[in-house]
Amino acid sequence: MLSLTRMFSAGLLFTLAATHVAAASVDEIFRSEDTDGDGALSVAEAQAAAPKTFRTMDSNGDGVLKVDEIAAYTAAESAPEMVWPAEVLASVSQKTLEYWDGNHDGKVTEQEYVKASVDMMLLADADGDRKVTREELQRFRGEAVTP
Repeated sequence: MLSLTRMFSAGLLFTLAATHVAAASVDEIFRSEDTDGDGALSVAEAQAAAPKTFRTMDSNGDGVLKVDEIAAYTAAESAPEMVWPAEVLASVSQKTLEYWDGNHDGKVTEQEYVKASVDMMLLADADGDRKVTREELQRFRGEAVTP
């Protein structure tokens, strides 16, 4: 099951290719991440979920993400019908790394990833309250809003 941070984790990639990414349903995201049951995903909840995703992406366990790990994760999380031309996957993965890499050293630490995950989550925060409701997430994903 994909978490909210996993959905947002490829940052630019997932934004550009949202219709092709196998993302969890809004209900699944809220079941797994809305830990206080208030109907909104908070910054604290996103921060709590991000390290697990980071560790999943960090395939060699060295505590940093490099472009090849981002590319492998992106390909693995894409919908089965999504085929990435090698040059596109490389370019998108590089841009994603650059977006997440807060100190611009060519790699992403867990701390940098957590910050980037929260920043991406907050893109869906239409009312600026630093929480994302089901409706905000559905609109951000381009889905019909369900009551």
